[in-house]
Amino acid sequence: MTPPPPKPPRLPPLQPGKRRIICPLSPAHIAGFAAFHLYAILLFVHVRMAPLPLFAFLLACAIAPFLPRLGFFLPIVGRGKPGEKGVALTFDDGPDPEVTPLLLDLLDRHSVPATFFVTGERAARHPTILRNILSRGHTIGNHSYHHFPFLMLKGIRTLRREIESTQSLLAGFGVVPLAFRPPVGIVNSRLWRVLLEQGMFCVNYSCRAVDFGNRRIGGLSEKVLKAVSPGDIVALHDVAPRRAGTERLMAEFDALLRGLKEKGLEVVPLDRLIGREVMRRGGSHGEVHPAALFYDGLAADYDREQFCSPVSIVRKTEYALFEARLPSLFSPSDRVLEIGAGTGIFTLAIARRCREVTAVDISAGMLEILKGKAAVEGLGNIRTITGNAETTDLEGSYTVACAFSSLEYLTDLRAFFRRLADHIEPGGTLYFITARRSLFRLFAQIGNAMRQGLWLKAHSRREIEAMLSASGFEEIRVSSHLLKSRVSGGILLEAVARRRIDPGTPAGL
Repeated sequence: MTPPPPKPPRLPPLQPGKRRIICPLSPAHIAGFAAFHLYAILLFVHVRMAPLPLFAFLLACAIAPFLPRLGFFLPIVGRGKPGEKGVALTFDDGPDPEVTPLLLDLLDRHSVPATFFVTGERAARHPTILRNILSRGHTIGNHSYHHFPFLMLKGIRTLRREIESTQSLLAGFGVVPLAFRPPVGIVNSRLWRVLLEQGMFCVNYSCRAVDFGNRRIGGLSEKVLKAVSPGDIVALHDVAPRRAGTERLMAEFDALLRGLKEKGLEVVPLDRLIGREVMRRGGSHGEVHPAALFYDGLAADYDREQFCSPVSIVRKTEYALFEARLPSLFSPSDRVLEIGAGTGIFTLAIARRCREVTAVDISAGMLEILKGKAAVEGLGNIRTITGNAETTDLEGSYTVACAFSSLEYLTDLRAFFRRLADHIEPGGTLYFITARRSLFRLFAQIGNAMRQGLWLKAHSRREIEAMLSASGFEEIRVSSHLLKSRVSGGILLEAVARRRIDPGTPAGL
Protein backbone atom coordinates (compact mmCIF):
# COMPACT_ATOMS: atom_id res chain seq x y z
CA MET A 1 0.00 0.00 0.00
CA THR A 2 1.32 3.40 -0.96
CA PRO A 3 2.11 5.46 2.15
CA PRO A 4 0.14 8.68 2.53
CA PRO A 5 1.86 11.93 1.57
CA PRO A 6 3.34 13.87 4.45
CA LYS A 7 1.03 16.38 6.06
CA PRO A 8 2.19 19.93 5.30
CA PRO A 9 2.79 22.44 8.07
CA ARG A 10 -0.28 24.25 9.36
CA LEU A 11 0.69 27.46 7.60
CA PRO A 12 3.82 26.91 5.48
CA PRO A 13 5.92 29.96 4.61
CA LEU A 14 5.25 31.59 1.29
CA GLN A 15 7.69 30.81 -1.48
CA PRO A 16 9.94 33.82 -2.12
CA GLY A 17 10.13 35.34 -5.56
CA LYS A 18 6.89 33.80 -6.83
CA ARG A 19 4.64 36.86 -6.90
CA ARG A 20 5.12 38.04 -10.46
CA ILE A 21 1.51 38.33 -11.63
CA ILE A 22 -0.12 41.73 -11.33
CA CYS A 23 -3.84 41.51 -10.75
CA PRO A 24 -5.65 42.64 -13.91
CA LEU A 25 -8.41 45.19 -13.86
CA SER A 26 -11.82 44.01 -12.73
CA PRO A 27 -15.21 45.73 -12.91
CA ALA A 28 -14.52 46.85 -9.32
CA HIS A 29 -11.36 48.65 -10.46
CA ILE A 30 -13.19 50.32 -13.32
CA ALA A 31 -16.09 51.31 -11.07
CA GLY A 32 -13.69 52.79 -8.50
CA PHE A 33 -11.87 54.71 -11.21
CA ALA A 34 -15.16 56.10 -12.54
CA ALA A 35 -16.47 56.95 -9.04
CA PHE A 36 -13.35 58.91 -8.16
CA HIS A 37 -13.39 60.93 -11.36
CA LEU A 38 -17.12 61.61 -11.06
CA TYR A 39 -16.47 62.81 -7.51
CA ALA A 40 -13.79 65.19 -8.79
CA ILE A 41 -16.13 66.57 -11.46
CA LEU A 42 -19.00 67.08 -9.02
CA LEU A 43 -16.73 69.07 -6.70
CA PHE A 44 -16.87 71.82 -9.31
CA VAL A 45 -20.53 71.35 -10.20
CA HIS A 46 -22.40 70.44 -7.00
CA VAL A 47 -20.30 70.01 -3.86
CA ARG A 48 -23.05 68.39 -1.81
CA MET A 49 -23.60 65.72 -4.46
CA ALA A 50 -19.89 64.96 -4.86
CA PRO A 51 -19.66 62.20 -2.17
CA LEU A 52 -22.53 60.19 -3.70
CA PRO A 53 -20.42 58.31 -6.32
CA LEU A 54 -17.89 57.33 -3.66
CA PHE A 55 -20.67 56.22 -1.31
CA ALA A 56 -22.28 54.13 -4.09
CA PHE A 57 -18.94 52.49 -4.87
CA LEU A 58 -18.26 51.63 -1.21
CA LEU A 59 -21.77 50.21 -0.91
CA ALA A 60 -21.19 48.05 -4.00
CA CYS A 61 -17.91 46.78 -2.54
CA ALA A 62 -19.67 45.90 0.73
CA ILE A 63 -22.48 43.98 -0.98
CA ALA A 64 -20.51 42.32 -3.83
CA PRO A 65 -18.69 39.66 -1.69
CA PHE A 66 -22.06 38.16 -0.81
CA LEU A 67 -23.31 38.27 -4.41
CA PRO A 68 -20.46 36.48 -6.22
CA ARG A 69 -22.53 35.82 -9.37
CA LEU A 70 -22.16 39.51 -10.20
CA GLY A 71 -18.45 38.95 -10.89
CA PHE A 72 -17.70 42.37 -9.45
CA PHE A 73 -14.24 41.47 -8.14
CA LEU A 74 -13.29 38.59 -10.44
CA PRO A 75 -14.72 36.29 -13.13
CA ILE A 76 -16.73 33.47 -11.54
CA VAL A 77 -18.05 30.28 -13.11
CA GLY A 78 -21.51 29.86 -11.63
CA ARG A 79 -23.39 27.87 -14.29
CA GLY A 80 -22.76 25.62 -17.24
CA LYS A 81 -21.85 26.95 -20.66
CA PRO A 82 -24.71 28.17 -22.90
CA GLY A 83 -26.78 25.36 -24.34
CA GLU A 84 -25.65 22.70 -21.86
CA LYS A 85 -28.62 20.53 -20.86
CA GLY A 86 -27.03 18.53 -18.04
CA VAL A 87 -26.24 19.37 -14.41
CA ALA A 88 -23.10 18.86 -12.33
CA LEU A 89 -22.94 17.65 -8.72
CA THR A 90 -20.33 19.13 -6.40
CA PHE A 91 -19.62 18.18 -2.79
CA ASP A 92 -17.86 20.53 -0.37
CA ASP A 93 -15.96 20.31 2.93
CA GLY A 94 -14.82 16.66 2.77
CA PRO A 95 -13.46 14.09 2.63
CA ASP A 96 -15.32 12.59 5.57
CA PRO A 97 -14.60 9.03 6.86
CA GLU A 98 -18.26 8.40 7.61
CA VAL A 99 -20.05 9.97 4.66
CA THR A 100 -17.68 10.04 1.67
CA PRO A 101 -17.15 6.23 1.26
CA LEU A 102 -20.93 5.63 1.35
CA LEU A 103 -21.47 8.49 -1.09
CA LEU A 104 -18.89 7.05 -3.51
CA ASP A 105 -20.72 3.70 -3.48
CA LEU A 106 -24.02 5.50 -4.13
CA LEU A 107 -22.55 7.43 -7.06
CA ASP A 108 -21.21 4.19 -8.49
CA ARG A 109 -24.62 2.53 -8.29
CA HIS A 110 -26.16 5.42 -10.21
CA SER A 111 -23.14 5.76 -12.56
CA VAL A 112 -22.92 9.46 -11.72
CA PRO A 113 -19.74 11.63 -11.77
CA ALA A 114 -19.06 14.34 -9.21
CA THR A 115 -16.51 16.96 -8.23
CA PHE A 116 -15.30 17.06 -4.63
CA PHE A 117 -14.10 20.44 -3.36
CA VAL A 118 -11.92 19.19 -0.54
CA THR A 119 -10.22 21.02 2.32
CA GLY A 120 -6.50 20.46 2.74
CA GLU A 121 -6.83 19.66 6.44
CA ARG A 122 -9.34 16.84 5.88
CA ALA A 123 -7.50 15.51 2.82
CA ALA A 124 -4.32 15.22 4.88
CA ARG A 125 -6.20 13.28 7.60
CA HIS A 126 -7.93 10.92 5.16
CA PRO A 127 -5.54 10.21 2.25
CA THR A 128 -7.05 6.77 1.51
CA ILE A 129 -10.49 8.29 0.92
CA LEU A 130 -9.01 10.94 -1.35
CA ARG A 131 -7.27 8.26 -3.43
CA ASN A 132 -10.57 6.38 -3.59
CA ILE A 133 -12.31 9.50 -4.97
CA LEU A 134 -9.70 9.78 -7.71
CA SER A 135 -9.58 6.06 -8.53
CA ARG A 136 -13.33 6.04 -9.15
CA GLY A 137 -13.02 8.72 -11.80
CA HIS A 138 -14.21 11.80 -9.91
CA THR A 139 -12.46 15.16 -9.94
CA ILE A 140 -11.01 17.22 -7.12
CA GLY A 141 -11.25 20.96 -6.47
CA ASN A 142 -9.59 23.25 -3.90
CA HIS A 143 -11.77 24.45 -1.01
CA SER A 144 -8.97 26.08 1.08
CA TYR A 145 -6.95 24.33 3.78
CA HIS A 146 -8.81 25.08 7.02
CA HIS A 147 -12.21 26.23 5.66
CA PHE A 148 -12.38 29.43 7.64
CA PRO A 149 -16.00 30.62 7.11
CA PHE A 150 -14.81 34.20 6.80
CA LEU A 151 -11.54 33.54 5.00
CA MET A 152 -12.24 36.43 2.64
CA LEU A 153 -12.11 38.86 5.54
CA LYS A 154 -8.52 37.88 6.29
CA GLY A 155 -5.35 39.30 4.72
CA ILE A 156 -3.90 38.25 1.38
CA ARG A 157 -1.03 36.30 3.00
CA THR A 158 -3.50 34.05 4.81
CA LEU A 159 -5.52 33.64 1.62
CA ARG A 160 -2.40 32.61 -0.31
CA ARG A 161 -1.38 30.11 2.36
CA GLU A 162 -4.81 28.53 2.50
CA ILE A 163 -4.88 27.95 -1.26
CA GLU A 164 -1.19 27.12 -1.74
CA SER A 165 -1.13 24.64 1.17
CA THR A 166 -4.01 22.69 -0.35
CA GLN A 167 -2.45 22.76 -3.83
CA SER A 168 0.85 21.46 -2.46
CA LEU A 169 -0.88 18.68 -0.53
CA LEU A 170 -2.98 17.54 -3.50
CA ALA A 171 0.09 17.57 -5.76
CA GLY A 172 1.32 14.67 -3.58
CA PHE A 173 -1.64 12.67 -4.88
CA GLY A 174 -0.66 13.39 -8.49
CA VAL A 175 -3.37 15.96 -9.22
CA VAL A 176 -3.44 19.71 -9.78
CA PRO A 177 -6.85 21.30 -9.13
CA LEU A 178 -7.62 24.26 -11.38
CA ALA A 179 -10.98 25.09 -9.78
CA PHE A 180 -11.29 26.86 -6.42
CA ARG A 181 -14.50 27.23 -4.46
CA PRO A 182 -14.35 29.83 -1.68
CA PRO A 183 -15.69 28.82 1.74
CA VAL A 184 -19.40 29.73 2.06
CA GLY A 185 -19.21 31.19 -1.45
CA ILE A 186 -17.91 34.58 -0.33
CA VAL A 187 -15.26 36.33 -2.47
CA ASN A 188 -13.17 39.48 -2.13
CA SER A 189 -11.06 41.80 -4.23
CA ARG A 190 -7.81 39.94 -3.45
CA LEU A 191 -8.90 36.46 -4.52
CA TRP A 192 -8.32 37.00 -8.26
CA ARG A 193 -4.66 37.86 -7.76
CA VAL A 194 -4.04 34.69 -5.74
CA LEU A 195 -5.89 32.47 -8.21
CA LEU A 196 -3.92 33.89 -11.15
CA GLU A 197 -0.69 33.14 -9.30
CA GLN A 198 -1.79 29.52 -9.01
CA GLY A 199 -3.24 29.23 -12.52
CA MET A 200 -6.74 28.66 -11.12
CA PHE A 201 -10.24 30.00 -11.56
CA CYS A 202 -13.22 30.43 -9.24
CA VAL A 203 -16.22 28.06 -9.35
CA ASN A 204 -19.35 28.72 -7.32
CA TYR A 205 -22.82 27.23 -7.76
CA SER A 206 -26.26 28.04 -9.11
CA CYS A 207 -28.36 25.57 -7.09
CA ARG A 208 -28.16 24.41 -3.47
CA ALA A 209 -30.34 23.00 -0.71
CA VAL A 210 -29.34 25.60 1.91
CA ASP A 211 -28.31 22.72 4.18
CA PHE A 212 -25.78 24.78 6.18
CA GLY A 213 -23.07 22.15 5.82
CA ASN A 214 -25.50 19.25 6.45
CA ARG A 215 -26.83 20.83 9.63
CA ARG A 216 -30.30 20.79 8.03
CA ILE A 217 -30.83 17.83 5.70
CA GLY A 218 -34.59 17.52 6.04
CA GLY A 219 -36.17 17.74 2.60
CA LEU A 220 -32.75 18.22 0.96
CA SER A 221 -33.62 16.30 -2.19
CA GLU A 222 -37.01 17.98 -2.52
CA LYS A 223 -35.48 21.46 -2.24
CA VAL A 224 -32.86 20.76 -4.91
CA LEU A 225 -35.26 19.02 -7.31
CA LYS A 226 -37.67 21.94 -7.04
CA ALA A 227 -35.01 24.51 -7.91
CA VAL A 228 -32.67 22.67 -10.30
CA SER A 229 -32.68 23.41 -14.03
CA PRO A 230 -30.46 22.52 -17.03
CA GLY A 231 -26.96 23.98 -16.75
CA ASP A 232 -26.96 24.17 -12.94
CA ILE A 233 -23.95 23.53 -10.72
CA VAL A 234 -25.44 21.88 -7.62
CA ALA A 235 -23.68 22.47 -4.28
CA LEU A 236 -23.91 19.71 -1.63
CA HIS A 237 -21.75 18.54 1.29
CA ASP A 238 -20.09 15.21 2.04
CA VAL A 239 -19.72 15.69 5.80
CA ALA A 240 -21.53 13.96 8.66
CA PRO A 241 -24.92 15.54 9.44
CA ARG A 242 -25.16 17.35 12.76
CA ARG A 243 -28.77 16.49 13.70
CA ALA A 244 -29.54 13.32 11.76
CA GLY A 245 -27.93 10.02 10.96
CA THR A 246 -25.78 9.27 7.93
CA GLU A 247 -28.40 6.80 6.68
CA ARG A 248 -30.92 9.61 6.36
CA LEU A 249 -28.41 11.73 4.44
CA MET A 250 -27.73 8.84 2.03
CA ALA A 251 -31.46 8.42 1.55
CA GLU A 252 -31.74 12.11 0.60
CA PHE A 253 -28.83 11.78 -1.86
CA ASP A 254 -30.39 8.65 -3.36
CA ALA A 255 -33.76 10.40 -3.74
CA LEU A 256 -32.00 13.34 -5.39
CA LEU A 257 -30.23 11.15 -7.96
CA ARG A 258 -33.44 9.29 -8.76
CA GLY A 259 -35.35 12.56 -9.02
CA LEU A 260 -32.83 14.07 -11.45
CA LYS A 261 -33.20 11.03 -13.68
CA GLU A 262 -36.99 11.27 -13.55
CA LYS A 263 -36.80 14.93 -14.57
CA GLY A 264 -34.67 13.99 -17.56
CA LEU A 265 -31.61 15.83 -16.25
CA GLU A 266 -28.35 14.05 -16.98
CA VAL A 267 -25.61 14.41 -14.37
CA VAL A 268 -22.41 15.26 -16.28
CA PRO A 269 -18.82 15.96 -15.18
CA LEU A 270 -18.23 19.54 -14.10
CA ASP A 271 -15.54 20.08 -16.75
CA ARG A 272 -17.99 19.09 -19.49
CA LEU A 273 -20.72 21.34 -18.05
CA ILE A 274 -18.57 24.48 -17.92
CA GLY A 275 -16.41 23.68 -20.94
CA ARG A 276 -13.06 23.87 -19.20
CA GLU A 277 -10.66 21.60 -17.35
CA VAL A 278 -11.13 21.55 -13.56
CA MET A 279 -8.28 19.21 -12.62
CA ARG A 280 -5.06 17.96 -14.17
CA ARG A 281 -3.27 14.74 -13.34
CA GLY A 282 0.47 14.93 -12.82
CA GLY A 283 2.54 18.01 -13.64
CA SER A 284 2.90 20.87 -11.22
CA HIS A 285 0.75 23.76 -10.14
CA GLY A 286 2.00 27.25 -10.70
CA GLU A 287 1.53 30.31 -12.76
CA VAL A 288 -0.70 30.22 -15.79
CA HIS A 289 -1.12 33.20 -18.03
CA PRO A 290 -4.54 34.78 -17.42
CA ALA A 291 -5.18 34.70 -21.18
CA ALA A 292 -5.03 30.87 -21.09
CA LEU A 293 -7.64 30.72 -18.36
CA PHE A 294 -9.90 33.18 -20.15
CA TYR A 295 -9.72 31.61 -23.61
CA ASP A 296 -10.04 28.03 -22.35
CA GLY A 297 -13.42 29.04 -20.96
CA LEU A 298 -14.41 30.93 -24.11
CA ALA A 299 -13.23 28.33 -26.65
CA ALA A 300 -16.60 26.74 -27.38
CA ASP A 301 -18.26 30.06 -28.23
CA TYR A 302 -15.25 31.96 -29.56
CA ASP A 303 -16.07 31.88 -33.26
CA ARG A 304 -19.63 33.07 -32.75
CA GLU A 305 -18.50 35.88 -30.46
CA GLN A 306 -15.79 37.06 -32.85
CA PHE A 307 -18.15 37.52 -35.76
CA CYS A 308 -21.43 38.32 -34.01
CA SER A 309 -20.38 40.59 -31.15
CA PRO A 310 -20.42 44.41 -31.22
CA VAL A 311 -16.65 44.42 -31.89
CA SER A 312 -16.88 42.00 -34.83
CA ILE A 313 -15.99 44.83 -37.23
CA VAL A 314 -12.37 44.48 -36.07
CA ARG A 315 -12.23 40.76 -36.83
CA LYS A 316 -14.08 41.13 -40.15
CA THR A 317 -11.68 43.89 -41.25
CA GLU A 318 -8.72 41.79 -40.19
CA TYR A 319 -9.95 38.76 -42.12
CA ALA A 320 -10.60 40.87 -45.25
CA LEU A 321 -7.00 42.13 -45.13
CA PHE A 322 -5.77 38.56 -44.70
CA GLU A 323 -7.84 37.27 -47.65
CA ALA A 324 -6.42 39.96 -49.89
CA ARG A 325 -2.86 38.93 -48.98
CA LEU A 326 -3.48 35.17 -49.11
CA PRO A 327 -2.65 34.56 -52.81
CA SER A 328 0.55 36.58 -52.79
CA LEU A 329 2.04 35.58 -49.40
CA PHE A 330 1.28 31.86 -49.16
CA SER A 331 2.28 29.16 -51.67
CA PRO A 332 1.89 25.34 -51.77
CA SER A 333 5.53 24.79 -50.72
CA ASP A 334 5.40 27.03 -47.63
CA ARG A 335 5.92 25.86 -44.07
CA VAL A 336 3.92 28.33 -41.99
CA LEU A 337 4.12 29.28 -38.33
CA GLU A 338 1.02 30.98 -36.90
CA ILE A 339 1.28 32.70 -33.53
CA GLY A 340 -1.97 32.84 -31.54
CA ALA A 341 -3.90 30.51 -33.83
CA GLY A 342 -6.91 30.20 -31.50
CA THR A 343 -9.73 28.13 -32.99
CA GLY A 344 -8.25 28.27 -36.48
CA ILE A 345 -10.16 31.17 -38.01
CA PHE A 346 -7.09 31.90 -40.18
CA THR A 347 -5.28 28.57 -39.83
CA LEU A 348 -7.66 26.52 -41.95
CA ALA A 349 -7.46 28.93 -44.89
CA ILE A 350 -3.66 28.81 -44.74
CA ALA A 351 -3.59 25.01 -44.44
CA ARG A 352 -5.73 24.62 -47.58
CA ARG A 353 -3.07 26.51 -49.53
CA CYS A 354 0.26 25.56 -47.93
CA ARG A 355 2.39 22.49 -47.30
CA GLU A 356 2.30 22.59 -43.49
CA VAL A 357 1.04 24.87 -40.71
CA THR A 358 2.31 24.92 -37.12
CA ALA A 359 -0.33 26.57 -34.93
CA VAL A 360 0.80 27.99 -31.59
CA ASP A 361 -1.62 29.15 -28.90
CA ILE A 362 -1.59 29.61 -25.15
CA SER A 363 -5.02 27.97 -24.81
CA ALA A 364 -5.28 24.18 -25.07
CA GLY A 365 -9.06 24.50 -25.30
CA MET A 366 -8.84 26.73 -28.36
CA LEU A 367 -6.45 24.35 -30.12
CA GLU A 368 -8.80 21.43 -29.46
CA ILE A 369 -11.50 23.31 -31.36
CA LEU A 370 -9.00 23.92 -34.18
CA LYS A 371 -8.09 20.22 -34.39
CA GLY A 372 -11.76 19.30 -34.53
CA LYS A 373 -12.32 21.66 -37.46
CA ALA A 374 -9.25 20.28 -39.26
CA ALA A 375 -10.51 16.72 -38.81
CA VAL A 376 -13.89 17.62 -40.31
CA GLU A 377 -12.19 19.12 -43.39
CA GLY A 378 -9.69 16.28 -43.64
CA LEU A 379 -6.68 18.61 -43.24
CA GLY A 380 -3.74 16.56 -42.01
CA ASN A 381 -1.08 19.24 -42.44
CA ILE A 382 -1.76 21.14 -39.21
CA ARG A 383 0.23 20.51 -36.03
CA THR A 384 -0.32 22.39 -32.78
CA ILE A 385 1.89 23.68 -29.98
CA THR A 386 0.29 24.69 -26.67
CA GLY A 387 2.16 27.36 -24.75
CA ASN A 388 3.23 30.97 -24.42
CA ALA A 389 4.84 32.02 -27.70
CA GLU A 390 7.43 34.08 -25.81
CA THR A 391 8.83 31.08 -23.93
CA THR A 392 7.71 27.90 -25.71
CA ASP A 393 10.00 26.15 -28.20
CA LEU A 394 8.69 27.03 -31.67
CA GLU A 395 10.28 23.84 -33.08
CA GLY A 396 12.07 24.44 -36.37
CA SER A 397 12.30 26.95 -39.18
CA TYR A 398 9.58 28.29 -41.45
CA THR A 399 9.23 30.12 -44.75
CA VAL A 400 6.34 32.25 -43.45
CA ALA A 401 5.38 33.37 -39.94
CA CYS A 402 2.10 35.15 -39.24
CA ALA A 403 -0.02 36.43 -36.37
CA PHE A 404 -3.51 37.93 -36.13
CA SER A 405 -4.62 39.96 -33.09
CA SER A 406 -2.19 38.15 -30.83
CA LEU A 407 1.05 40.15 -30.67
CA GLU A 408 -0.62 42.76 -28.45
CA TYR A 409 -0.71 40.16 -25.64
CA LEU A 410 3.09 39.76 -25.56
CA THR A 411 5.05 41.38 -22.77
CA ASP A 412 8.16 42.26 -24.83
CA LEU A 413 7.46 42.54 -28.56
CA ARG A 414 11.01 43.62 -29.45
CA ALA A 415 12.52 40.54 -27.81
CA PHE A 416 9.90 38.34 -29.46
CA PHE A 417 10.74 39.64 -32.94
CA ARG A 418 14.39 38.79 -32.36
CA ARG A 419 13.42 35.32 -31.17
CA LEU A 420 11.04 34.82 -34.09
CA ALA A 421 13.71 35.82 -36.59
CA ASP A 422 15.69 32.71 -35.62
CA HIS A 423 12.77 30.55 -36.78
CA ILE A 424 12.21 32.25 -40.16
CA GLU A 425 14.41 31.16 -43.05
CA PRO A 426 16.56 33.86 -44.72
CA GLY A 427 14.34 35.53 -47.28
CA GLY A 428 11.23 34.26 -45.49
CA THR A 429 8.20 36.41 -44.76
CA LEU A 430 6.71 37.79 -41.54
CA TYR A 431 3.11 38.95 -41.81
CA PHE A 432 0.92 40.14 -38.95
CA ILE A 433 -2.02 42.35 -38.01
CA THR A 434 -2.04 43.92 -34.58
CA ALA A 435 -3.50 46.77 -32.54
CA ARG A 436 -2.30 50.28 -33.29
CA ARG A 437 -1.77 52.75 -30.48
CA SER A 438 -4.58 55.28 -30.86
CA LEU A 439 -7.34 57.13 -29.06
CA PHE A 440 -9.82 54.43 -30.06
CA ARG A 441 -7.63 51.78 -28.47
CA LEU A 442 -7.82 53.59 -25.14
CA PHE A 443 -11.54 52.88 -24.92
CA ALA A 444 -11.02 49.34 -26.17
CA GLN A 445 -8.47 48.81 -23.41
CA ILE A 446 -10.99 49.51 -20.68
CA GLY A 447 -13.53 47.13 -22.20
CA ASN A 448 -10.91 44.44 -22.74
CA ALA A 449 -9.64 44.75 -19.18
CA MET A 450 -13.16 44.45 -17.77
CA ARG A 451 -13.88 41.42 -19.93
CA GLN A 452 -10.57 39.57 -20.05
CA GLY A 453 -8.61 41.10 -17.22
CA LEU A 454 -5.80 41.96 -19.62
CA TRP A 455 -4.30 45.15 -20.94
CA LEU A 456 -3.37 45.04 -24.62
CA LYS A 457 0.02 46.48 -25.51
CA ALA A 458 -0.59 48.50 -28.64
CA HIS A 459 2.29 50.08 -30.59
CA SER A 460 2.71 52.86 -33.10
CA ARG A 461 3.69 52.38 -36.73
CA ARG A 462 7.18 53.80 -36.15
CA GLU A 463 7.75 51.54 -33.16
CA ILE A 464 6.84 48.46 -35.18
CA GLU A 465 9.13 49.47 -38.04
CA ALA A 466 12.04 50.14 -35.67
CA MET A 467 11.63 46.85 -33.83
CA LEU A 468 11.47 44.84 -37.06
CA SER A 469 14.52 46.55 -38.53
CA ALA A 470 16.52 45.96 -35.35
CA SER A 471 15.52 42.29 -35.37
CA GLY A 472 16.93 41.41 -38.77
CA PHE A 473 14.03 42.21 -41.13
CA GLU A 474 13.98 44.34 -44.28
CA GLU A 475 11.49 45.46 -46.96
CA ILE A 476 9.26 46.48 -44.08
CA ARG A 477 5.79 47.76 -45.02
CA VAL A 478 3.42 48.83 -42.26
CA SER A 479 -0.03 50.28 -43.00
CA SER A 480 -2.93 51.37 -40.78
CA HIS A 481 -6.59 50.36 -41.23
CA LEU A 482 -10.09 50.66 -39.77
CA LEU A 483 -11.51 54.04 -38.73
CA LYS A 484 -8.50 55.70 -40.28
CA SER A 485 -8.64 59.49 -40.34
CA ARG A 486 -6.45 62.50 -39.79
CA VAL A 487 -7.40 62.42 -36.12
CA SER A 488 -7.28 58.70 -35.26
CA GLY A 489 -4.88 57.15 -37.77
CA GLY A 490 -6.75 53.81 -37.60
CA ILE A 491 -6.88 51.09 -34.95
CA LEU A 492 -5.21 48.18 -36.82
CA LEU A 493 -1.67 47.86 -38.15
CA GLU A 494 -0.85 45.47 -40.99
CA ALA A 495 2.84 44.63 -41.43
CA VAL A 496 4.84 42.65 -44.01
CA ALA A 497 8.60 42.15 -43.74
CA ARG A 498 11.36 39.93 -45.17
CA ARG A 499 13.99 38.11 -43.14
CA ARG A 500 17.41 39.35 -44.27
CA ILE A 501 19.20 36.82 -46.43
CA ASP A 502 22.48 37.95 -44.90
CA PRO A 503 21.52 38.80 -41.30
CA GLY A 504 24.86 40.40 -40.50
CA THR A 505 24.45 43.17 -37.95
CA PRO A 506 20.77 44.19 -37.70
CA ALA A 507 20.04 47.73 -38.69
CA GLY A 508 19.32 50.10 -35.89
CA LEU A 509 21.93 48.64 -33.48
